[in-house]
Amino acid sequence: MSVTHVFKVVDGLSLEIDVLSPPTKDENSPVLLHFHGGFLFIGEKTTFPPHWLINACKKRGWTYATASYRLLPETPGLEILQDAIDAVNWVHANISKRVIIAGSSAGGYLALAATAHPATPRPLALLSIYGMMDSSSERYIHPGQPLVAPVDDEAQTLKDVEAAMQDDAIDGYPFPMNPPADRRFGWIRVLHQAAQYPDVLARKPGLAGRIASEGVGAVSVEDRVLFPVKFGLNQDFPPTILVHGDADELVGFDQSVAVAGALEALGVDVSFERAEGQGHGFEAKGVIDLDGDEEVGDKAVTDPLRRVIAHLERHVQ
Repeated sequence: MSVTHVFKVVDGLSLEIDVLSPPTKDENSPVLLHFHGGFLFIGEKTTFPPHWLINACKKRGWTYATASYRLLPETPGLEILQDAIDAVNWVHANISKRVIIAGSSAGGYLALAATAHPATPRPLALLSIYGMMDSSSERYIHPGQPLVAPVDDEAQTLKDVEAAMQDDAIDGYPFPMNPPADRRFGWIRVLHQAAQYPDVLARKPGLAGRIASEGVGAVSVEDRVLFPVKFGLNQDFPPTILVHGDADELVGFDQSVAVAGALEALGVDVSFERAEGQGHGFEAKGVIDLDGDEEVGDKAVTDPLRRVIAHLERHVQ
């Protein structure tokens, strides 16, 4: 049974966390806390739930939780990250001190950034599912690379994003049925096309351009927590599991490749599962039960997911 709790009240919003505890839960069982995707601009805590992960948690007696957080561009990135940190701390204080921090797409970024932050209790493991990990990487600092399709009126759409920064905070936006036609999805597209995603994330106009010309040293000390791949990884980083489709056109496969390589170089326990031929959201298109008696689904999808669960089991032991 799922129970909803308020873990934080801020900006007039009650940020909630849904907690699904299995019948076999014991006092020392772990909890997996998942953050939803949507480029930090769209989505809700129940957007594209990872049924394969929820089912796996239930079968193993683990608690599954999913938390809301405020969204860009109304809320600055530092405050969004604080929401994620506060959610982890709430879980740590109220459910279990044995926590796995997980996330999909932009939620994978939040999971990584929260894990790297000194205010977050060390988790058992970090799980990133096709994470959008590093907005200081080449994709996000050089203009002229549209997402899905070009935005025709780039200048006006950028003004719309800037105006929205003054609006009241929101903690969810239903995933659009037709993303290319959605105004808010247009904001995501224009920030990719104009290479201004880091600017909006950090609320520092021109930041992406400065990173492109000067390197990541252009990022201020206070904003470095928003760029954990560049500033937050170390040899004491928790065990990390990444899974990513190598045909992902929304969040490049290279995002996970870079994180895996950086952590491996530090000697961190890293497990990187490549889903061959799979695109973004490859495992969220249906209900997958990896523990079922019958073999169902595409093995290119289910095999890497089974290996992810095996890695999680190893870290929970």
